[in-house]
Amino acid sequence: MIKVSIIIPIYNTEKYLRRCLDSAINQTLKEIEIICINDGSTDNSLSILKEYANKDNRIVVLDIANGGVANARNLGIKKAHGRYIGFIDSDDWVDTGYFENLYNQSEGYDLVRGIRVVDNKHAKNQYGCLVPSIIRKVFFVEKRLFFPNKKVGEDSTLKRWIYKATNKILEVKDNGQYYHYERRAGSLSNYQLGEKIE
Repeated sequence: MIKVSIIIPIYNTEKYLRRCLDSAINQTLKEIEIICINDGSTDNSLSILKEYANKDNRIVVLDIANGGVANARNLGIKKAHGRYIGFIDSDDWVDTGYFENLYNQSEGYDLVRGIRVVDNKHAKNQYGCLVPSIIRKVFFVEKRLFFPNKKVGEDSTLKRWIYKATNKILEVKDNGQYYHYERRAGSLSNYQLGEKIE
C-alpha cells in the first residue's frame, strides 16, 4: 500500500532540484510514490528527473506543457495512488523523517499540517501555507477539491476551502522534522518577515 503520494511540480529549478529529490527518495517512510510534474521547463530539469526515475522506481515523471503550479499539482492529485497526498515545491526540501512523522499522526484526520521553516525560523501558520501538509486522498475526491488556477494565492485559497469542509485537522507538535522553504528572488511565494522579496 502506498501511504503517501508526494507531488512535486517543477518549472526551471535545476539549481535546487537534486536537493529536493534527494530529500524525497531518502524518506524514512518507504511506502511512497513521488509524482514529478515537469511543467514545461526549458532548463535541464527534465533530464534530472529522468536520471532520478531511472534509479528509483517510486518516481513517476509527467512532462506537460507549461500550465502553472496549480495545474501541475491538480494533475498530480488525479494520478496519485497514496492514502494521503503530500507536496514539496521543487526548490524546497524536507527532513528525512518528515512524511513518516505526519503519516504516523494521520489516523482520523483529513489534513495533517507540518511545520515549515524559513531561514531556520518557524513559519508554519504564515501566509496561509498549505503545502507543508498531507491530505487524505479520499477527502480530495469526495469534496471535489482542487487548487484554483490563479497566479498567486492558490495555496491559501485551497486551505480555506478545506477548513470549511472539515474539522478533522491536526497541526503537529514540533519534533524536529521540518519542511524547508527556499526563499529566493523570483518565487511567487518569496517572503521575508511577511514582505515579498524582489
